[in-house]
Amino acid sequence: MARIALVTDSTAYIDQEKIKKHRIEVVPLYVNFPDEVLEDGSINNALFFEKMRSSSKLPFTSQPSPGDFIKVYERLVKEGKEIISIHISSGISGTVESANSAARMVDPFRISVVDSQFTSAGLAMMVLYASRAVEEGKTREEIVALLEKLKSKTRILFVPDTLEYLRKGGRIGGAQALLGTLLNIKPVLCFNGGRVDVFDKVRTMKKALRRIVDELPSNTEGLQVAILIAETSPIHLQMMEELLAERLPGMKIEKYELSPVIGTHVGPGVLGLAFMQHLIQ
Repeated sequence: MARIALVTDSTAYIDQEKIKKHRIEVVPLYVNFPDEVLEDGSINNALFFEKMRSSSKLPFTSQPSPGDFIKVYERLVKEGKEIISIHISSGISGTVESANSAARMVDPFRISVVDSQFTSAGLAMMVLYASRAVEEGKTREEIVALLEKLKSKTRILFVPDTLEYLRKGGRIGGAQALLGTLLNIKPVLCFNGGRVDVFDKVRTMKKALRRIVDELPSNTEGLQVAILIAETSPIHLQMMEELLAERLPGMKIEKYELSPVIGTHVGPGVLGLAFMQHLIQ
């Protein structure tokens, strides 16, 4: 059994089969409605967006407490594990801060906390890459160094249906400059230094999706691509799939739902890509 345990948070939204296969520990974030608090991922997106639309107030999200991490870390350390804990960008969440606080209290010499600078499929790709490195017998220090290098090889680009959710949730970052100027404009947003920023502004959804697909690297060696969806228009999804089939013929590309916590901030109707160029050993 591997002596290194992997911990991530619920915004990675890795499917349960992979979680079990790679023995990944998941610490949830929370969605706070006026009438109840939900653990991220405890209901599916269809139910979540239905509840969000019917709620008297837009829900807000909250990070795990240091105590949430301590429970997981203490159990793993007692099992004799070293820990690599990989999380949603510190630019949009305090999750990394909670994880670091817990690591200092439990055993800072056996726990490495990694700020992925992404979330969703970008974070998931890093976690699953780390799981392969664990299975290959790499040390904790080696894997953390690889993850640091992978940040520059990972991208997330997406088109929200509206900026209102990002604005209300306070996660709008550099896209703040677009507010009030969006008539007949489709903003393409990205993660830049761990925060949401404006990548481009175009006039139609087809052009926005083409702009995203054009950012895929020309060298496909080690390339992994996922389509990001959250109650996405079937017409727009078909546009994306056609553009990808033209650009990357024959490549298997997963559809990747956003977790409810991320859905709270971007709203329904978002469409984008996450992609990573694996490091060639």
